[in-house]
Amino acid sequence: MGAKTWEGRRILVTGASSGIGAALARELARAGAIVGLCARRTELLHDVLSECRQWVPACRSWTVDLSDTEAVPDFVQRVEAELGDIDVLVNNAGLSLNADAGSIPWGDVEYLTRLNYLAPVRLTQAVLPGMRARHSGQVLAVSSMAARLSTPGEAAYAAAKAALATYFEALAAELLGSGVSVHLVFPALIDLTDGVDGDDSLADTADGTIRIPASVMARAMMRQLETGTLELYMPHLMRGIVSRRARDVEASVRFMSELYQADALH
Repeated sequence: MGAKTWEGRRILVTGASSGIGAALARELARAGAIVGLCARRTELLHDVLSECRQWVPACRSWTVDLSDTEAVPDFVQRVEAELGDIDVLVNNAGLSLNADAGSIPWGDVEYLTRLNYLAPVRLTQAVLPGMRARHSGQVLAVSSMAARLSTPGEAAYAAAKAALATYFEALAAELLGSGVSVHLVFPALIDLTDGVDGDDSLADTADGTIRIPASVMARAMMRQLETGTLELYMPHLMRGIVSRRARDVEASVRFMSELYQADALH
């Protein structure tokens, strides 16, 4: 994709009422894309939609709870009827929860799995036939560094995001050469405060200890789609941390345990 090819492209962004999803919707609309936004919180969603429509009046929004996976196919039919064929699907909606792995309520485990893993898979399966028929399309899934680091205190969330990553890695291999591409994002610390921005160089210079503004993350995701890159780590240095962890998982578990125990004392 070239710098101007966002214009007129139809993008469905889930979890678009705040955070990364809202920032991405704004950046895409500013670039001329026709953005479809969905989320659970209607009022916040309408606020983001109003901003997007300042640039592209054809942008649309829908209030939906994607954890109701049985309703996803009908939702996709509605989006395609009202927005048009989806050129890019951004699976961003998700929820984290801090809780000990041995005591987290089972209902929470199931909900996190539905929202963070099953819903994006169901949504992708509903969108994919049209993309395959057109031999064109992009699917982006937002995972998490928790998936790569097996973050203690976020076991259910990390497991769902790891399943998400594994599924979309396999799908990327299946679709190679089809005209439909798959992309994965692994954010670390992201500043989700509305209106906060920063220089895009933070993606290269941040050391993983500071929060990167969601708008910086959003623009990096757009560049990822433009270049066709499979994986995006934010900040970029997290890729190296993941590689080092793979060489000695036991040492990583000990290190993460020390951090978790020290955190528990404060």
